[in-house]
Amino acid sequence: MKQLLDALKTLEGKKIDPPTVKEVISSVNLNDLPYEERLEGVDLDKYNRILISDAPLQVYIMTWPPQFLLPIHEHKNFWGYVIPLKGIVAETLYGYAPNKRKIFLHPTKSFKPGEIIYEPYNAIHKLQNPSPIEPTISLHIYYPPSYDYKGTMIFDAQNRRLAILSEKAPGISWEMPDDHYESVIEDAYDVEKLW
Repeated sequence: MKQLLDALKTLEGKKIDPPTVKEVISSVNLNDLPYEERLEGVDLDKYNRILISDAPLQVYIMTWPPQFLLPIHEHKNFWGYVIPLKGIVAETLYGYAPNKRKIFLHPTKSFKPGEIIYEPYNAIHKLQNPSPIEPTISLHIYYPPSYDYKGTMIFDAQNRRLAILSEKAPGISWEMPDDHYESVIEDAYDVEKLW
């Protein structure tokens, strides 16, 4: 892990963009990142975000209990990369056409340890641990290192709800107090598969 963090530190004071960060990440052996020491005392049967660095990029480890998923969300204020360290991370991409009241569902892709998932600005996606019995551990590298979720859209495809988060939202969730949402729209769209 130190080798990766040192490589990312070389970006301090330089222009930080997706191709440059991917090149730095790819310069390290991603199949052999020692992360276990950072998880001492962490309950792997719970969702956790463990901050490792916040400059020049935000770096943290996430633990995903079996079948845990984040809500469908937009990357409005940040972009980055996700690297599975243990287990599988499944990603489903979505498109949103508000004028047609539709959300479009792409086929889900699975990523194994060492593979890199790019999350661009304005992407709409869902990440999850598809295993019914094993936790997943992933590394997340985001830019800018400080961001908020104000204006970020989250989607509840099962109930066809759409919410826009307020500056009070500490993360992406449907389980926050009412003032963490700028608005919640019921019956906001239909879901359509693209395959």
